Amino acid sequence: MYFTVLTDIPLPVLGAIMSVSVLIGLPLPIATGALVDRWTAHPVVVVGLGIQAVAYAGFVVAREPVEVLLASSVMAVGVRLFWSSVFTFLADYAESGAGLSMEQWFGRLNAVRTVGVVVGGLVTGVVISVQVESAYLALAWAASGCTAVAAVLILAVVKVRPRAGRFTGEETRTYVSILRDREFLRFLALNSVLALSTLFFGLSLPTVVRTGLEGPGWLTAALLVVNALLVAVLSSRGAGLASRFSKVRLLKRAALLWCGAFAAVAVAVTLPLTAAAVVLVIGVALLSTAEILHAPSSAALVDELGRGARGRYLAVFQYSFVVAELVGPIMFTALFDVAAALPFAVVAASCGLVAMMLHRSRRLR
Repeated sequence: MYFTVLTDIPLPVLGAIMSVSVLIGLPLPIATGALVDRWTAHPVVVVGLGIQAVAYAGFVVAREPVEVLLASSVMAVGVRLFWSSVFTFLADYAESGAGLSMEQWFGRLNAVRTVGVVVGGLVTGVVISVQVESAYLALAWAASGCTAVAAVLILAVVKVRPRAGRFTGEETRTYVSILRDREFLRFLALNSVLALSTLFFGLSLPTVVRTGLEGPGWLTAALLVVNALLVAVLSSRGAGLASRFSKVRLLKRAALLWCGAFAAVAVAVTLPLTAAAVVLVIGVALLSTAEILHAPSSAALVDELGRGARGRYLAVFQYSFVVAELVGPIMFTALFDVAAALPFAVVAASCGLVAMMLHRSRRLR
Protein backbone atom coordinates (compact mmCIF):
# COMPACT_ATOMS: atom_id res chain seq x y z
CA MET A 1 0.00 0.00 0.00
CA TYR A 2 2.82 2.39 0.91
CA PHE A 3 4.57 2.09 -2.43
CA THR A 4 1.36 2.04 -4.47
CA VAL A 5 0.58 5.50 -3.04
CA LEU A 6 4.04 7.03 -3.23
CA THR A 7 5.28 5.55 -6.53
CA ASP A 8 4.00 4.86 -10.05
CA ILE A 9 5.35 1.29 -10.01
CA PRO A 10 2.70 -1.20 -11.28
CA LEU A 11 1.29 -3.56 -8.66
CA PRO A 12 2.65 -6.76 -10.34
CA VAL A 13 6.15 -5.25 -10.33
CA LEU A 14 5.81 -4.33 -6.65
CA GLY A 15 4.72 -7.88 -5.90
CA ALA A 16 7.77 -9.25 -7.68
CA ILE A 17 10.04 -6.84 -5.81
CA MET A 18 8.66 -7.94 -2.45
CA SER A 19 9.06 -11.61 -3.38
CA VAL A 20 12.69 -11.07 -4.39
CA SER A 21 13.43 -9.28 -1.12
CA VAL A 22 11.95 -12.22 0.82
CA LEU A 23 14.17 -14.64 -1.12
CA ILE A 24 17.23 -12.52 -0.35
CA GLY A 25 16.53 -12.88 3.37
CA LEU A 26 15.98 -16.64 3.30
CA PRO A 27 19.61 -17.78 3.83
CA LEU A 28 20.21 -15.36 6.70
CA PRO A 29 18.93 -17.45 9.66
CA ILE A 30 21.58 -20.08 8.89
CA ALA A 31 24.41 -17.54 8.88
CA THR A 32 22.97 -15.73 11.89
CA GLY A 33 22.74 -18.89 13.98
CA ALA A 34 26.42 -19.68 13.48
CA LEU A 35 27.36 -16.06 14.19
CA VAL A 36 25.30 -15.97 17.40
CA ASP A 37 26.81 -19.23 18.69
CA ARG A 38 30.25 -17.83 18.05
CA TRP A 39 29.95 -14.19 19.19
CA THR A 40 26.67 -13.97 21.25
CA ALA A 41 23.33 -12.55 20.12
CA HIS A 42 23.57 -9.09 21.68
CA PRO A 43 25.40 -7.30 18.83
CA VAL A 44 23.42 -9.15 16.16
CA VAL A 45 20.11 -7.94 17.61
CA VAL A 46 21.43 -4.37 17.64
CA VAL A 47 22.68 -4.60 14.04
CA GLY A 48 19.37 -6.10 12.91
CA LEU A 49 17.42 -3.19 14.42
CA GLY A 50 19.88 -0.64 13.02
CA ILE A 51 19.54 -2.07 9.52
CA GLN A 52 15.75 -1.85 9.79
CA ALA A 53 16.05 1.82 10.81
CA VAL A 54 18.12 2.47 7.68
CA ALA A 55 15.62 0.58 5.51
CA TYR A 56 12.64 2.59 6.81
CA ALA A 57 14.55 5.80 6.07
CA GLY A 58 15.20 4.39 2.60
CA PHE A 59 11.45 3.98 2.11
CA VAL A 60 11.14 7.77 2.35
CA VAL A 61 13.27 8.38 -0.74
CA ALA A 62 12.70 5.18 -2.76
CA ARG A 63 10.63 5.90 -5.86
CA GLU A 64 12.06 3.82 -8.71
CA PRO A 65 11.88 -0.01 -8.91
CA VAL A 66 15.60 -0.49 -8.21
CA GLU A 67 15.42 1.84 -5.20
CA VAL A 68 12.38 0.06 -3.80
CA LEU A 69 14.08 -3.31 -4.31
CA LEU A 70 17.19 -2.08 -2.49
CA ALA A 71 15.21 -0.67 0.45
CA SER A 72 13.02 -3.77 0.69
CA SER A 73 16.04 -6.07 0.55
CA VAL A 74 17.80 -4.12 3.30
CA MET A 75 14.62 -4.43 5.37
CA ALA A 76 14.48 -8.19 4.78
CA VAL A 77 18.09 -8.52 5.97
CA GLY A 78 17.39 -6.49 9.13
CA VAL A 79 14.21 -8.41 9.95
CA ARG A 80 15.84 -11.82 9.49
CA LEU A 81 18.90 -10.83 11.56
CA PHE A 82 16.69 -9.62 14.38
CA TRP A 83 14.24 -12.52 14.56
CA SER A 84 17.01 -15.10 14.10
CA SER A 85 18.91 -13.77 17.13
CA VAL A 86 16.38 -12.22 19.53
CA PHE A 87 15.28 -15.55 21.09
CA THR A 88 18.88 -16.50 21.85
CA PHE A 89 19.45 -12.98 23.15
CA LEU A 90 16.55 -13.32 25.61
CA ALA A 91 17.63 -16.81 26.68
CA ASP A 92 21.16 -15.54 27.37
CA TYR A 93 19.73 -12.51 29.17
CA ALA A 94 17.58 -14.75 31.38
CA GLU A 95 20.66 -16.77 32.33
CA SER A 96 22.50 -13.55 33.20
CA GLY A 97 20.33 -13.12 36.28
CA ALA A 98 17.62 -10.91 34.76
CA GLY A 99 15.05 -11.93 37.38
CA LEU A 100 12.69 -13.74 35.01
CA SER A 101 12.89 -17.19 33.49
CA MET A 102 13.58 -17.79 29.82
CA GLU A 103 9.95 -18.82 29.27
CA GLN A 104 8.75 -15.58 30.88
CA TRP A 105 10.93 -13.49 28.57
CA PHE A 106 9.66 -15.44 25.55
CA GLY A 107 6.11 -14.78 26.73
CA ARG A 108 6.80 -11.05 27.11
CA LEU A 109 8.33 -10.92 23.66
CA ASN A 110 5.19 -12.44 22.19
CA ALA A 111 2.97 -10.04 24.15
CA VAL A 112 4.76 -6.88 23.05
CA ARG A 113 5.00 -8.15 19.46
CA THR A 114 1.25 -8.80 19.34
CA VAL A 115 0.39 -5.44 20.89
CA GLY A 116 2.85 -3.72 18.56
CA VAL A 117 1.39 -5.38 15.47
CA VAL A 118 -2.16 -4.41 16.45
CA VAL A 119 -1.27 -0.82 17.36
CA GLY A 120 0.75 -0.54 14.17
CA GLY A 121 -2.18 -1.89 12.20
CA LEU A 122 -4.55 0.65 13.76
CA VAL A 123 -2.14 3.52 13.04
CA THR A 124 -1.75 2.27 9.48
CA GLY A 125 -5.52 2.17 9.12
CA VAL A 126 -5.70 5.83 10.12
CA VAL A 127 -2.96 6.76 7.64
CA ILE A 128 -4.70 4.88 4.83
CA SER A 129 -8.02 6.57 5.60
CA VAL A 130 -6.39 10.02 5.56
CA GLN A 131 -4.85 9.38 2.11
CA VAL A 132 -2.25 12.15 2.51
CA GLU A 133 1.26 11.49 1.17
CA SER A 134 2.94 13.31 4.06
CA ALA A 135 1.22 10.93 6.53
CA TYR A 136 2.84 7.93 4.81
CA LEU A 137 6.25 9.63 4.96
CA ALA A 138 5.74 10.51 8.63
CA LEU A 139 4.91 6.86 9.34
CA ALA A 140 8.15 5.71 7.67
CA TRP A 141 10.19 8.26 9.62
CA ALA A 142 8.48 7.21 12.88
CA ALA A 143 9.25 3.54 12.20
CA SER A 144 12.87 4.42 11.46
CA GLY A 145 13.13 6.41 14.67
CA CYS A 146 11.55 3.66 16.79
CA THR A 147 13.91 0.94 15.56
CA ALA A 148 16.92 3.25 15.92
CA VAL A 149 15.99 4.09 19.52
CA ALA A 150 15.48 0.39 20.27
CA ALA A 151 18.94 -0.41 18.89
CA VAL A 152 20.59 2.33 20.97
CA LEU A 153 18.79 1.27 24.16
CA ILE A 154 19.72 -2.38 23.77
CA LEU A 155 23.33 -1.45 23.01
CA ALA A 156 23.72 1.04 25.85
CA VAL A 157 21.50 -0.31 28.61
CA VAL A 158 21.13 -4.09 28.30
CA LYS A 159 24.08 -6.15 29.51
CA VAL A 160 24.33 -9.87 28.82
CA ARG A 161 26.92 -12.15 30.37
CA PRO A 162 28.23 -14.68 27.76
CA ARG A 163 27.46 -18.29 28.55
CA ALA A 164 30.47 -20.35 29.47
CA GLY A 165 31.40 -23.34 27.37
CA ARG A 166 28.99 -22.70 24.52
CA PHE A 167 31.27 -23.64 21.67
CA THR A 168 33.40 -26.48 22.99
CA GLY A 169 32.87 -30.11 23.80
CA GLU A 170 30.80 -32.85 22.27
CA GLU A 171 27.54 -30.90 22.73
CA THR A 172 28.46 -28.35 20.06
CA ARG A 173 26.45 -29.07 16.93
CA THR A 174 26.90 -28.00 13.35
CA TYR A 175 24.17 -27.55 10.76
CA VAL A 176 25.00 -31.00 9.43
CA SER A 177 24.10 -32.54 12.78
CA ILE A 178 20.94 -30.41 12.94
CA LEU A 179 19.88 -31.78 9.56
CA ARG A 180 20.30 -35.27 11.03
CA ASP A 181 18.15 -34.37 14.04
CA ARG A 182 14.95 -35.89 12.72
CA GLU A 183 12.85 -35.09 15.78
CA PHE A 184 13.79 -31.40 15.61
CA LEU A 185 13.05 -31.27 11.88
CA ARG A 186 9.75 -33.01 12.54
CA PHE A 187 8.88 -30.41 15.15
CA LEU A 188 9.95 -27.66 12.73
CA ALA A 189 7.42 -28.98 10.21
CA LEU A 190 4.67 -29.19 12.84
CA ASN A 191 5.49 -25.71 14.11
CA SER A 192 5.09 -24.35 10.57
CA VAL A 193 1.38 -25.16 10.91
CA LEU A 194 1.24 -23.54 14.35
CA ALA A 195 3.12 -20.50 13.03
CA LEU A 196 0.58 -20.28 10.21
CA SER A 197 -2.14 -20.26 12.86
CA THR A 198 -0.54 -17.31 14.65
CA LEU A 199 -0.70 -15.10 11.55
CA PHE A 200 -3.72 -16.49 9.71
CA PHE A 201 -6.37 -14.66 11.73
CA GLY A 202 -4.81 -11.22 11.32
CA LEU A 203 -4.07 -11.96 7.66
CA SER A 204 -7.64 -13.01 6.87
CA LEU A 205 -9.81 -10.96 9.24
CA PRO A 206 -10.11 -7.74 7.19
CA THR A 207 -11.25 -9.71 4.12
CA VAL A 208 -13.62 -11.88 6.18
CA VAL A 209 -15.33 -8.86 7.78
CA ARG A 210 -15.44 -6.71 4.67
CA THR A 211 -16.14 -9.28 1.95
CA GLY A 212 -17.44 -12.38 3.71
CA LEU A 213 -19.72 -10.65 6.23
CA GLU A 214 -20.05 -7.19 4.62
CA GLY A 215 -19.41 -5.75 8.06
CA PRO A 216 -18.01 -2.40 9.24
CA GLY A 217 -14.29 -1.74 9.39
CA TRP A 218 -14.41 -1.03 13.12
CA LEU A 219 -15.31 -4.68 13.78
CA THR A 220 -11.93 -5.77 12.43
CA ALA A 221 -10.14 -3.23 14.62
CA ALA A 222 -12.17 -4.22 17.70
CA LEU A 223 -11.42 -7.92 17.30
CA LEU A 224 -7.70 -7.27 16.81
CA VAL A 225 -7.63 -5.05 19.90
CA VAL A 226 -9.35 -7.79 21.93
CA ASN A 227 -6.70 -10.24 20.71
CA ALA A 228 -3.88 -7.88 21.70
CA LEU A 229 -5.35 -7.20 25.14
CA LEU A 230 -5.88 -10.89 25.89
CA VAL A 231 -2.34 -11.78 24.82
CA ALA A 232 -0.87 -8.89 26.84
CA VAL A 233 -2.81 -9.83 29.97
CA LEU A 234 -2.39 -13.61 29.74
CA SER A 235 1.21 -13.84 28.49
CA SER A 236 2.68 -14.11 31.99
CA ARG A 237 0.27 -16.94 32.76
CA GLY A 238 1.32 -18.81 29.62
CA ALA A 239 5.00 -18.32 30.42
CA GLY A 240 4.45 -19.61 33.94
CA LEU A 241 2.79 -22.74 32.63
CA ALA A 242 5.66 -23.28 30.15
CA SER A 243 8.23 -23.14 32.94
CA ARG A 244 6.37 -25.72 35.08
CA PHE A 245 4.70 -28.19 32.74
CA SER A 246 5.52 -30.27 29.67
CA LYS A 247 6.03 -27.95 26.74
CA VAL A 248 4.81 -30.57 24.27
CA ARG A 249 1.60 -30.96 26.24
CA LEU A 250 1.06 -27.21 26.18
CA LEU A 251 1.74 -27.10 22.44
CA LYS A 252 -0.79 -29.89 21.93
CA ARG A 253 -3.35 -27.86 23.83
CA ALA A 254 -2.50 -24.78 21.77
CA ALA A 255 -3.07 -26.76 18.58
CA LEU A 256 -6.45 -27.96 19.86
CA LEU A 257 -7.41 -24.40 20.83
CA TRP A 258 -6.49 -23.15 17.36
CA CYS A 259 -8.50 -26.01 15.90
CA GLY A 260 -11.54 -24.79 17.82
CA ALA A 261 -10.84 -21.14 17.03
CA PHE A 262 -10.67 -21.60 13.27
CA ALA A 263 -13.64 -23.95 13.31
CA ALA A 264 -15.53 -21.08 14.97
CA VAL A 265 -14.37 -18.66 12.26
CA ALA A 266 -15.45 -21.14 9.57
CA VAL A 267 -18.92 -21.21 11.13
CA ALA A 268 -19.00 -17.43 11.62
CA VAL A 269 -18.64 -16.61 7.92
CA THR A 270 -21.86 -18.54 7.24
CA LEU A 271 -23.94 -16.57 9.81
CA PRO A 272 -25.66 -13.18 9.82
CA LEU A 273 -23.43 -10.32 10.92
CA THR A 274 -24.58 -10.03 14.57
CA ALA A 275 -24.34 -13.76 15.27
CA ALA A 276 -21.04 -13.92 13.35
CA ALA A 277 -19.57 -11.17 15.54
CA VAL A 278 -20.39 -13.13 18.71
CA VAL A 279 -18.83 -16.32 17.30
CA LEU A 280 -15.76 -14.37 16.18
CA VAL A 281 -15.27 -13.05 19.72
CA ILE A 282 -15.29 -16.66 20.97
CA GLY A 283 -12.78 -17.55 18.24
CA VAL A 284 -10.53 -14.64 19.30
CA ALA A 285 -10.59 -15.82 22.93
CA LEU A 286 -9.57 -19.35 21.87
CA LEU A 287 -6.79 -18.28 19.51
CA SER A 288 -5.42 -15.73 21.99
CA THR A 289 -5.14 -18.48 24.61
CA ALA A 290 -3.46 -20.73 22.04
CA GLU A 291 -0.97 -17.98 21.23
CA ILE A 292 0.09 -17.39 24.83
CA LEU A 293 0.69 -21.15 25.24
CA HIS A 294 2.54 -21.58 21.96
CA ALA A 295 5.00 -18.66 22.04
CA PRO A 296 7.03 -19.48 25.18
CA SER A 297 6.62 -23.26 24.93
CA SER A 298 7.80 -23.61 21.32
CA ALA A 299 10.92 -21.45 21.70
CA ALA A 300 11.83 -23.04 25.04
CA LEU A 301 11.41 -26.53 23.57
CA VAL A 302 13.77 -25.66 20.71
CA ASP A 303 16.26 -24.33 23.26
CA GLU A 304 16.12 -27.68 25.07
CA LEU A 305 16.65 -29.60 21.83
CA GLY A 306 19.60 -27.41 20.86
CA ARG A 307 21.88 -27.77 23.86
CA GLY A 308 25.34 -26.64 22.80
CA ALA A 309 23.98 -24.91 19.69
CA ARG A 310 21.25 -22.60 21.00
CA GLY A 311 21.88 -19.93 18.38
CA ARG A 312 21.75 -22.34 15.46
CA TYR A 313 18.62 -24.16 16.63
CA LEU A 314 16.68 -21.00 17.48
CA ALA A 315 17.73 -19.44 14.18
CA VAL A 316 16.64 -22.45 12.13
CA PHE A 317 13.42 -22.39 14.19
CA GLN A 318 12.57 -19.15 12.37
CA TYR A 319 12.16 -21.04 9.10
CA SER A 320 8.84 -22.39 10.35
CA PHE A 321 7.61 -18.79 10.49
CA VAL A 322 9.11 -18.03 7.08
CA VAL A 323 7.17 -20.94 5.62
CA ALA A 324 3.99 -19.64 7.27
CA GLU A 325 4.57 -16.14 5.86
CA LEU A 326 5.05 -17.54 2.37
CA VAL A 327 2.21 -20.07 2.41
CA GLY A 328 -0.40 -18.08 4.36
CA PRO A 329 -1.38 -15.39 1.81
CA ILE A 330 -1.41 -17.81 -1.14
CA MET A 331 -3.41 -20.42 0.77
CA PHE A 332 -5.98 -17.92 2.05
CA THR A 333 -6.64 -16.17 -1.25
CA ALA A 334 -6.87 -19.43 -3.20
CA LEU A 335 -9.25 -21.18 -0.77
CA PHE A 336 -11.34 -18.11 0.12
CA ASP A 337 -12.09 -17.74 -3.59
CA VAL A 338 -13.65 -21.23 -3.55
CA ALA A 339 -15.64 -20.85 -0.32
CA ALA A 340 -15.39 -18.32 2.52
CA ALA A 341 -15.26 -21.01 5.21
CA LEU A 342 -12.80 -23.30 3.42
CA PRO A 343 -9.43 -21.76 4.45
CA PHE A 344 -10.42 -21.80 8.12
CA ALA A 345 -11.70 -25.35 7.94
CA VAL A 346 -8.38 -26.43 6.40
CA VAL A 347 -6.32 -24.66 9.10
CA ALA A 348 -8.55 -26.13 11.83
CA ALA A 349 -8.08 -29.65 10.44
CA SER A 350 -4.32 -29.08 10.15
CA CYS A 351 -4.10 -27.99 13.79
CA GLY A 352 -6.04 -31.08 14.84
CA LEU A 353 -3.55 -33.23 12.94
CA VAL A 354 -0.62 -31.44 14.60
CA ALA A 355 -2.13 -32.09 18.04
CA MET A 356 -2.39 -35.77 17.19
CA MET A 357 1.22 -35.96 15.98
CA LEU A 358 2.53 -34.13 19.04
CA HIS A 359 0.68 -36.60 21.23
CA ARG A 360 2.41 -39.49 19.46
CA SER A 361 5.89 -37.95 19.54
CA ARG A 362 8.23 -39.94 21.82
CA ARG A 363 11.40 -37.90 22.15
CA LEU A 364 9.61 -34.58 22.62
CA ARG A 365 7.66 -35.85 25.62
